[in-house]
Amino acid sequence: MIIFTSPFKNPFVNLSLEDYFLRSGISETVLLFYVNRPCVVFGRFQNPWLETNLKYLVSNDIWAVRRQSGGGCVFHDEGNLNFSFITHNTPLDRRKYADCLREAFLKVSIELTISPRHDLWLTDKEGVAKKISGSAYKQTKNSSLHHGTFLVSSDLEKLQEGLKHSIIPSHSKSIPSVRSKVTTLQERFPGIEIKDVVELVSHFFNTSPTELDGTLLSHPLVQESFSKHISWEWLWGETPYFETSTQEGDISVQKGMILGEGKRFERASLEGRLTESELQTLFPDFSEQHKLSNQIY
Repeated sequence: MIIFTSPFKNPFVNLSLEDYFLRSGISETVLLFYVNRPCVVFGRFQNPWLETNLKYLVSNDIWAVRRQSGGGCVFHDEGNLNFSFITHNTPLDRRKYADCLREAFLKVSIELTISPRHDLWLTDKEGVAKKISGSAYKQTKNSSLHHGTFLVSSDLEKLQEGLKHSIIPSHSKSIPSVRSKVTTLQERFPGIEIKDVVELVSHFFNTSPTELDGTLLSHPLVQESFSKHISWEWLWGETPYFETSTQEGDISVQKGMILGEGKRFERASLEGRLTESELQTLFPDFSEQHKLSNQIY
């Protein structure tokens, strides 16, 4: 196994690096660690209007991001460690790396349990089991990806507020998130930091992590993936079919387009059909995210 850490905080960069390792044909198993700036990351088949509080995200400088794997919507910030196991052994064994993480923590006397969904749970000080790590998966013809979050010291108030819905569609074909009570490692073990988690997992695999530099960012696969992740067509336009109400009646939205009208589901298309308050809730100004998302940092 090769273990890498990413120095970048831009979630679009880190998802593109994941995609590079998944598609590059590298023969060894890769474990990539990274930490993102505040963002919510919804699954490939999810509806951001249903899964996130978009107005709250903009007000609190939290980005909206769509990943290529399935699963539910999650919150990332500088207190959350992301891990990504990429292997070219198929079919995907969804429990394998959850077991590895559980065993790595057990070596330092931190006992985690694995849920039927292969998430990791930790018992808090009151003896209540709460989710501390969620996972999502993607499998191609020749490779597999198991990535997930690890709440070390995340802001749980922002997590809870950011993952509230903006609308409840009258009908939706998207995959809803399964909500769970969560906790952080620091709430149970004060003083533990992200670097400690990277160290104990790396030690379990008897491997020292290597920090990536900017060399890979110019690779065509990374560039292609990055352009895809930041595009309107991917971020909003990949939303599965849903129906919602306006003052002029119900509308149906498929792949970001209002059916029968040939218009995008966006503010300009709904002005006069929704109140100003509704427009601000559904279509807050993400222009600052769009501007900054192209920056490498």
